[in-house]
Amino acid sequence: MSGRQEMDLTKEVLMSYSNGGRVVVYNAIDRNTEDFKRIFQCAIFFASQGREVIMPPKMDVPFKNPAYEKVFGSLHGTPYYGKCPDLCVDGIWYEHEVFVHPNPKANFSNMLHRGLLQSDRIIIEECGLSERIMRKSIRDRLKSYKTIQEIWIRSGEEMTLFFKNTEGR
Repeated sequence: MSGRQEMDLTKEVLMSYSNGGRVVVYNAIDRNTEDFKRIFQCAIFFASQGREVIMPPKMDVPFKNPAYEKVFGSLHGTPYYGKCPDLCVDGIWYEHEVFVHPNPKANFSNMLHRGLLQSDRIIIEECGLSERIMRKSIRDRLKSYKTIQEIWIRSGEEMTLFFKNTEGR
């Protein structure tokens, strides 16, 4: 044995709705972090719409972790294999990003950049940037052949679908 502790891959349903929606969380997740709280709010939003949302654990060095394939196996064959997105909504992976700088333009750009490394569906925190500038940034990335399927903006407990790709790339 390598001395590594096995990851707890048991799950718990934290929320369920009469419309069939539910939030399922792996017990390996640290539920005391601010990141968990923000992602959990996103999960509640989707689950309240009748969707099943799974919150997977973070993994250090995913390729060396035997649990990776069990949790993130559906990413196999995609550009995101080896990554650990934050949410799986009805079998589709989403990444949540938060900003850290006081400059809204830099925040949006950084959130897009980091998020697109994990998934082509991103949930970003509202950062005070104008809609026009955000749409231009998205168009520029699409022109440089970045794949973007959806971008959601989270503001408090509310989420808004800001961009949905209807062209397929």
